[in-house]
Amino acid sequence: MIKPQKNVSLKTYNTLGIDVQAAFFTVIKDLQDLHYARDFCRLQACSWLLIGGGSNLVLTQNFAGLVMVMAMSKLDWTSHTDGLEVCAESGCEWDELVAASVKRGASGLENLSLIPGQVGAAPIQNIGAYGVEVKQCLRWVDVFDFNTGACFKLTAEACELGYRDSIFKRHPHWVVTRVNFQLGHHALTKDNPAQLGYGIIAQTIESMTGEPAVGATVQQIRDAVIHIRQSKLPDPKHIPNVGSFFKNPIVSAKQTAKIQQQWPDLVAYKLDDGRFKLAAGWLIDQLGWRGYSQDGVGVHQLQALVLVATGTAVTGDEVLALAQRIQADVFATFDVVLEIEPRLFNSRGEFWLS
Repeated sequence: MIKPQKNVSLKTYNTLGIDVQAAFFTVIKDLQDLHYARDFCRLQACSWLLIGGGSNLVLTQNFAGLVMVMAMSKLDWTSHTDGLEVCAESGCEWDELVAASVKRGASGLENLSLIPGQVGAAPIQNIGAYGVEVKQCLRWVDVFDFNTGACFKLTAEACELGYRDSIFKRHPHWVVTRVNFQLGHHALTKDNPAQLGYGIIAQTIESMTGEPAVGATVQQIRDAVIHIRQSKLPDPKHIPNVGSFFKNPIVSAKQTAKIQQQWPDLVAYKLDDGRFKLAAGWLIDQLGWRGYSQDGVGVHQLQALVLVATGTAVTGDEVLALAQRIQADVFATFDVVLEIEPRLFNSRGEFWLS
């Protein structure tokens, strides 16, 4: 039976370092703890919030209910003739899973190296980077329904994974408890090629190894991705942030062409359906926001997509105020709506900006 603590600071449990308090606080070590936590919330008639790595949320107020920190972290590996399967509990650190898969020679996750957070957030956000998304390796997800106490399994298809989207966004009472991935069994081959769709990865591999990128190993790709991310993105342990603050907007070919008339250097990637994904960081950068800092919040000097806390007592509302100024500027200039990527929470639970 869990015994929640009272009035606990969440400053060290979110990577923006926002100092708000949880009315009640506990650590989830196994599935039974989730059942106990559910019972507690029903008896107290209070709301709840589950925190993984805290790298994808903005806390704007003291939380009036129970905050849970996920600590379920078992890993189970199974080798098959057609590949390597791993079942990871949701409290595992994502990059530790990627490192372990690469060490075993398995392919599939190497492009997702150094993404902060825990495994449980991977299917919720359908995390992705450098041409790879989690949905490409995901097999199934175990779920705990916090409303009913039921446990069930969802196939990858049933997760309805899209760009930074999933069925879990529409069922916030569903808690991911375990995730299963199917990975390549051996090093990259002609039949299992490296994902080098982003030229910067190939360039970095060739620079680091002095060899053609086409023959890269999973370890070389991981090393290159880590090098790229460390050179472009701030470590939240040193500069508080939640990574990319805005999603890359997807617009029509007509609107893309209209923007390119005035901005011929527009960074845009054509999608299979004919629409284009625009680089949100590029849009923000053109408007002079990169390096901006005022009243304890700012935009990172090397990456315009990352908002940072530069002061010691930054509030969630201050971060959101800056985000909304950037959104308004981008819309006024490009007629493009930037959608906020991290989840937003007030005293009662998650909310969305209109």
